[in-house]
Amino acid sequence: MKKSLKGDRTLLLTSILLFFMLAAGIMSGVLGFVSGHEALKGVTQPDIRPNNNKGGNQQNINTKGLELIKEQEVIANVKKQMGVEEPKLDAKQAKDAKKKAAEFDKAVKNDPKTGLPVGKLPIVREDQGIMLRVNSKAIKGDRITLELSLANNGSQPINFGQGAMTLTNDKSQPINATTSGLPSSLAANGREVKVTISIPKNALDKVKSVSLQLTDVDKKLQLDASGVPVGK
Repeated sequence: MKKSLKGDRTLLLTSILLFFMLAAGIMSGVLGFVSGHEALKGVTQPDIRPNNNKGGNQQNINTKGLELIKEQEVIANVKKQMGVEEPKLDAKQAKDAKKKAAEFDKAVKNDPKTGLPVGKLPIVREDQGIMLRVNSKAIKGDRITLELSLANNGSQPINFGQGAMTLTNDKSQPINATTSGLPSSLAANGREVKVTISIPKNALDKVKSVSLQLTDVDKKLQLDASGVPVGK
């Protein structure tokens, strides 16, 4: 009898303990839900659907593509944030800078080999001591003539064969021209020899410049005078 009462008491205590644990769990869950709900009160998901722009109280959502920022603006903003200022030039420094820029532009437009302006006569080329100079252009009737000078400043004579002088237009197309005065051999004495190239006008239709190519019999000499103006 005593054992039965003791067992019932243990079961009762266990049941009471489980009840309080269950109640505590429920209360904890309720408190957590209420706290979370209070913390998220007023927070709503934005409505970005394009068909929900109706109504005066709703905000219009403008969508733009990717906007690129110019490199100069980025550099300027960085310098501004760092407190770096662009150097200010006085009148003399500005004048000197402008002069140097003009000299640079002029140098760029000049031939690096001769220092002469590109596309302007005379045009001078030299290879292995052989100098080729395109001196002038003239219009004679229905033909355009180019006056050239050749000189051998080397130590050996140069021999020219048939087709030593060729002519192409600014589209690299060959031009039929007549060459006179080109010697079969150019002595190494430094004396200038006059050469004339005669070109039909109709062969230069819509052509602004031509190129002269000169080589010797052994194909060792490679003289190329490009950008010779023949247009108006």
